[in-house]
Amino acid sequence: MHSHVLMLMMLLCLAVSGCVSSPVSHTPARVVTDETFGHYHEDLESDLILITMTPERYALLTEMQSVPMSGELPPRYAEFLDRLQSGYGLKRVANWPLPAIEIFCVVFEIQDPRTRDTVVAALELEPEVETAQIVQTFDVQAQDYNDPYLSLQHGLQSIQALNSHQWSRGKGVKVAVIDTGMDNTHPDLAFSGEATRNFVDSDDTRFRADTHGTAVAGIIAAHADNDTGMVGVAPDASLLAVKACWHVEQGESQARCNSLTLAKALDYSIQQKVDIINLSLTGPPDPVLERLVLEALTRGIVVIGAVPDHEEEAFPVSIRGTIAVAMSGERQHSIVAPGRRVLSTLPDRQYDFFDGSSFSTAHISGLAALLRSLSPSLSPSELLALLELTANPETGAVNACCAVDWARRVSVAEGDVYTDNNHRSHRRCTACPLQTPP
Repeated sequence: MHSHVLMLMMLLCLAVSGCVSSPVSHTPARVVTDETFGHYHEDLESDLILITMTPERYALLTEMQSVPMSGELPPRYAEFLDRLQSGYGLKRVANWPLPAIEIFCVVFEIQDPRTRDTVVAALELEPEVETAQIVQTFDVQAQDYNDPYLSLQHGLQSIQALNSHQWSRGKGVKVAVIDTGMDNTHPDLAFSGEATRNFVDSDDTRFRADTHGTAVAGIIAAHADNDTGMVGVAPDASLLAVKACWHVEQGESQARCNSLTLAKALDYSIQQKVDIINLSLTGPPDPVLERLVLEALTRGIVVIGAVPDHEEEAFPVSIRGTIAVAMSGERQHSIVAPGRRVLSTLPDRQYDFFDGSSFSTAHISGLAALLRSLSPSLSPSELLALLELTANPETGAVNACCAVDWARRVSVAEGDVYTDNNHRSHRRCTACPLQTPP
């Protein structure tokens, strides 16, 4: 693919139709070429089909002209849409580019959802179509828990994150939290969550009232030394709060995302050159999302996801190179972190306890920020190997103190200490107290 063709088309979309996200802003901009925007709570995914096109094919059809949702279209593009819409019972409802993987997306609503799989298979044979797929849903991995008598922040203590702060607090590392919205006015997040982006709707109030993203963010980077609340695993890390999920019931921790919102959020995070992407969610394998995750990994971005409560392949943890995180006690997985009765931030200056591998994932994203701050050259595979190397060999529970200690004392250039997969043995960390399995 030719990047100059894509960039020219991107600029065209920006100038004419606003189909590309604007720069980071506390006030999310409405994406005018997407009629699905703001309607995700209506469970519209089962009626949608997503196709991708190469920049060359897209440029040929559009003749480098704008493609608004209403009004006159370039002749070849209009003919292409008419053939698909009349031939398969479709209606175009969105179009936007994903610059990170150099493709254009067009979303159609199907008149008869019962024929969706057949139509997807037929669309893949169309010469202008690169790929075709259904639009899937993804769920955050959380359960509400409310017990004020539990000891506070046992998760932070069990992974020995506080001991690691003598060497690193995550400064200079940017973590994209692709989730629901986040209360960036919370006293424990006001300094960490400086940037936001909304790919679900334009509701700023609801963004700040979202529970799940606020809780995930607090575990990763709640501010320290401010005489209030709690301490994040990486309190000096900065957060990019990217809303791609929405609460099924406002005020509850359960939330849902789909292929469209996640694709935009992943593409945006890659374009922002974040260091880490936190995906505290799970769902079925998805072709476009997999391409985006693989592109992030290729660019050195660490991608961390939540292990689902089943053994089937799932997004994102089935993608080779991602760090899959399970809750403590689930030893079949190599990376284990606290996910039960975890204290974290709640909108409107509050705190609560949470359960779910979403919050295990957040612990590892915070730990990854500590390591990346100390050793920015760590690749995603090297970081994973270091976590495994310094984890408790019996339980698989990570040890932040040991991992950070090894990162500060041993460079990647000194003998492949992180990547010796054939002869790896557990590394005893003399600089940290002995770990007590959670």
